[in-house]
Amino acid sequence: MKKFKLQSLAALLFIVTVLTSCSSDTDTPKDDNIYKSSFVTEVVGPVTGNVNQELSYSVSYQVENGCGQFHQMTDVNFNKVDGYQVEVKYPPTCSINAPEIKRTVYKLTAPAAPGTYYLRFAKSDSEFITTTVVIK
Repeated sequence: MKKFKLQSLAALLFIVTVLTSCSSDTDTPKDDNIYKSSFVTEVVGPVTGNVNQELSYSVSYQVENGCGQFHQMTDVNFNKVDGYQVEVKYPPTCSINAPEIKRTVYKLTAPAAPGTYYLRFAKSDSEFITTTVVIK
């Protein structure tokens, strides 16, 4: 009986040691970048398209400094109206302090149903730049 308890205790300690030593808490590299939302200044692209066709829009947005880079488009909602907002990635330090207008291309596939659709991009905390797209 004493031998069985000792073996059980040894097995339990071994399992706990294995589980804690395989922890991946420190495996993720630290991201020092700063992520901020940016407002769109202009959207240029097609106003018509066909179902399931890829549409490309040139989206201009203002960054706080010359080091800001496009990261992703995020969903936003103002007064129950859905739209998109640009998220910009800034490095921890930057020597180019002047604000700039930058561009990115936003691609999307037109819906499978014909109709009139509205693309809305945040131009302020409460306003959108709206592009109307007719899908045939």
